[in-house]
Amino acid sequence: MAEIKVSTGGFTPELWSDKININLDSYGAYNDIVNRKYQGEIKKKGDKVYFYTYGDLTVKDYDPTAGSFTGLEYEDPQGNKQALEVNQQKYIGFLVDDIQEVQSNVDLVNGYTNRMSVAFANTKDAYIHGLATAGAGTKLHDSSAITLTKDNVWEEVCTLEEKLAEKNAITKNGLDYNGKRPALVVTPKFRSILEQSSNFFANAFGEKVLRTGQIGRIGAFDVFLSTNIKTVTSGAAKSQTIVALTSDAIMFADQITKTETLRDVKQIGDYVRSLMVYGGVVANPNCIVTSKFAVTE
Repeated sequence: MAEIKVSTGGFTPELWSDKININLDSYGAYNDIVNRKYQGEIKKKGDKVYFYTYGDLTVKDYDPTAGSFTGLEYEDPQGNKQALEVNQQKYIGFLVDDIQEVQSNVDLVNGYTNRMSVAFANTKDAYIHGLATAGAGTKLHDSSAITLTKDNVWEEVCTLEEKLAEKNAITKNGLDYNGKRPALVVTPKFRSILEQSSNFFANAFGEKVLRTGQIGRIGAFDVFLSTNIKTVTSGAAKSQTIVALTSDAIMFADQITKTETLRDVKQIGDYVRSLMVYGGVVANPNCIVTSKFAVTE
């Protein structure tokens, strides 16, 4: 529940906070990919949620008659105890002529909260992409970006799937251990190359956008478009990094904790401001594979 503060008569912060929170769940390429199991357990910056990642178990020989047999050995499958810490906070603030007039108009409230949600969502999307690229267990072409064309882009998609399978990030049914399809988060440049490939149209199940950011399916992947992946420049070379991952890879939580307004003392008008707190952690690096590709004009 967002913290409520009313500084101007007629302002209903619950309305604004609730609308922003709802819209936050509708934007961003990574929104439906990351694990948000502990979403409701955060309230402010500094909050922590602890969870365990489970390690692999080993099958051992059993022969109690052997001279070398010393008894059964047991493992601790819990692995490492990890913390999801809410260590990020961002705000949006803007001026309106009259908050009561704005709030009496549903279209204006929807317009403002929608744009606030988009701005917040873009910020957290870039943050999650940074976690994924930094914490990936497998990084393809990390030292030298691959040059992709319509003739080899399908091969690269297949390699990403192969690397996830090699790390047991996906099951024999092609799903992760939460029963979801793995995701491929791409840039507009990668999408452009992909859509020129005949294999895309042979393997994508329709062109309908199923939810915000998703541009279809190809191979094992649900494909999502992100405009928050930066082009990295190194000398004369430019590159972008796409991410293949499963819902087991990243734990993430966010919340709009405050929305409030106050009167401008220097001019006629009202300030509206809203605070978002969030945090994430790579829970399983083996569930993330990245691919760095060269970008040309």
